[in-house]
Amino acid sequence: MRLKDPFSLKAADMTKRTNKPRKPRDEESSDEVSGLTCQHVNKAVDLSSVKKSVLSSVWLVCSECLRERTMIDEEAAASHDVLVCLKCGFQGCNKSGIQHAVKHHQAFHPESHCITINLSTWKAWCFECNEELSTHCNKKALAQTLDFLQKHSAKATSATSPKIIKLREEPSDYAEAQRGKGPGINSTLVPVKGIINLGNTCFFNAVMQNLSQTHMLIELIQEVKEKGYKLKICPPVEANLSPLTVVLSSPDPLTAAMIHFLQGMKEPGKGPVNPKVLFNQLCQKAPRFKGYQQQDSQELLHYLLDSIRVEETKRVKAAILKAFNNPTEKTADEETKRQVKAYGKEGVKMAFVDRIFVGELTNTIMCEECEHISTVKEAFIDISLPIIEERISKPSNPGRLGKGSREQDSHAAHNEQLLSVNKNSRKLSGPVRGQSETVFYNFPLKKSF
Repeated sequence: MRLKDPFSLKAADMTKRTNKPRKPRDEESSDEVSGLTCQHVNKAVDLSSVKKSVLSSVWLVCSECLRERTMIDEEAAASHDVLVCLKCGFQGCNKSGIQHAVKHHQAFHPESHCITINLSTWKAWCFECNEELSTHCNKKALAQTLDFLQKHSAKATSATSPKIIKLREEPSDYAEAQRGKGPGINSTLVPVKGIINLGNTCFFNAVMQNLSQTHMLIELIQEVKEKGYKLKICPPVEANLSPLTVVLSSPDPLTAAMIHFLQGMKEPGKGPVNPKVLFNQLCQKAPRFKGYQQQDSQELLHYLLDSIRVEETKRVKAAILKAFNNPTEKTADEETKRQVKAYGKEGVKMAFVDRIFVGELTNTIMCEECEHISTVKEAFIDISLPIIEERISKPSNPGRLGKGSREQDSHAAHNEQLLSVNKNSRKLSGPVRGQSETVFYNFPLKKSF
């Protein structure tokens, strides 16, 4: 059989061959323009992800340096040190010794996060090919991403005045103490560690994560954790009593478990902390949290702080009675009772729960007839206040107001008068303040003495 010479084929044969269905081309082949590119552009450029990340992050700042709150030579990274990943929009520095951009490429799939653009030179670089790319390549996605970044940079530069973003925390007494330059404890900042879920105990773990990052709690609880701690009680001047130093006994079970848990959160190590001992001690005080069912975090915080406060109150009271040779109700005279009560009232205020979490509500009532003013002070661990949002009312024609509208206006004016009376008659003092003085007590405190 004789084969036809391809160059001698007739036009009809050529037409038949050209009309055959062709193999589908690459989906981005329609984006071709002049230039050269590497094989990783298809997987390593995602314009939508870059837009989403860039618009929600700080421009011209390394995202990892910002998260770690670190910087080099007390200055933020300059624009020529920041590279943008064209896969996810991550902004990473390229300074020697840190190179968060390179670490980002190594941490993720190399072929997916290998192309970056320098925000100063606007040059593209592929870590896999280890060479510079032409931004006018045969893939429009790369050129479009570059165009978006340049436009966003122009908007960000014109909208804000140039300034250096400080990534270090402002110096404070606590921070100076950590560096050994000022008074305070010598321990390091509390790391963020995981807490084992005992079974639907997310509500408990959330509270404990917040308490473990309450640095004042860490400091004060270290003072009273040991047996034999000396507490100096200074009554007010009107009590006409000299200061009294008492020796505290060992903490009670719940307080001891709390101290042990907070110490575990401070210890170095990557493993999570098991809160079972603390949770079991709390369940003994508040059986409602047994059963491993979902509970309210605010209620748990109430019970936890109040139970610890009761234990510390008993601890201080026992130390005061011991200082007076443990008098009883029958053997103590009136002066001894007065002194014990005065020292006890001030001693309870020095417990770490009161010093951090307890506030004071002052209720002032004035008689309209004789204008006599009486004041009652109440302690609280937390207080619920309604949040009143300001609403801008639209102007309306008074002549078109119906009966229902007039009734609503009259009712609103009456509420404003009541709110004005409440503001004049009740005042708040302590760490919690609000616009309205309407108070709802969720958990009453027990009286100490």
